[in-house]
Amino acid sequence: MPIGITLFYTQRSARVINYGEGVALGASLVWASTSLVLRTLSQHQPSALITAIRCGISGPFFWMLLPFGPPLSTLVNVPLHEWGLLIGSVFIGIVIGDQLYLHAMKEIGVSRTMALVGTLPITTLIWEQLLLDVPVTRTFIFGCVLAASGVILLSQRPRQNRTDTQEHPIRLKRGIIFALITALLWGLSTTMLKPAMAHLTSIQANSVRMPLVALALFGIWRLNQGRGNLRDIGWRTFVLIAITGLLGMGFGSFFYVEAVLFIGPAKTATLTTATPVLSLILAVIFLKEQITLRLLTGVTLCVAGVLLVL
Repeated sequence: MPIGITLFYTQRSARVINYGEGVALGASLVWASTSLVLRTLSQHQPSALITAIRCGISGPFFWMLLPFGPPLSTLVNVPLHEWGLLIGSVFIGIVIGDQLYLHAMKEIGVSRTMALVGTLPITTLIWEQLLLDVPVTRTFIFGCVLAASGVILLSQRPRQNRTDTQEHPIRLKRGIIFALITALLWGLSTTMLKPAMAHLTSIQANSVRMPLVALALFGIWRLNQGRGNLRDIGWRTFVLIAITGLLGMGFGSFFYVEAVLFIGPAKTATLTTATPVLSLILAVIFLKEQITLRLLTGVTLCVAGVLLVL
């Protein structure tokens, strides 16, 4: 049964966060915490390699948990089309989506790419309507739009601090297309998880997803790096990557998939927009980042959107 956690009270009744909403916000907190460490690591190591190692570490973590769930023999009862949806969600979201995301950043810069990809709650809502025919309210839609608007605002930097690529019509158009397709693919990948887990637990799903992501991204890194060597990563860096992998890809992914299972793709995508908000709060506390009007406005929009969706 879902575990209720009291959030706030109104004059008429108490508003309670259910289990699915709680784990979605939990995923945001875990991802925000690990992002502080990853922010420094990603400046010195390829992002594909970092993610491959993190997923590779979390894979055995889920394998060790398999004996504590349903018998492994139940996996035989999972229909082939559900396996196809699970594997497809990995390749659509990670192998294709993440690569388009990286290409978009090269074409139009980080801030513009993040702003366009910030429409993820809206694209997920569209896919959920098209594929799962889930009823939604106007309040829910408005919450998605507010949360997406907050992410877009938070992703923008002041003009004087921008180091994006120079304006070029072809590159600009291509980058915008790549970023919007990324948002569509990530939304589709999240939506595919819901029917894919009809006969799977979150642990079973992640025990398959994480190794697949690790293998795919490691292969992409090898293709891009040519003769790159894993020994170039020091043991201290490797330990930090492993810890963030266990937390972010282990606990974070478990919370995320649980949320998709209990509250659906669109609501999960919207609630996890709390990640950049929490990241900024932690950055202000620990990294002494400056508080600006844009930051406060973006945080307000994200929080308002999340509260409307709850």
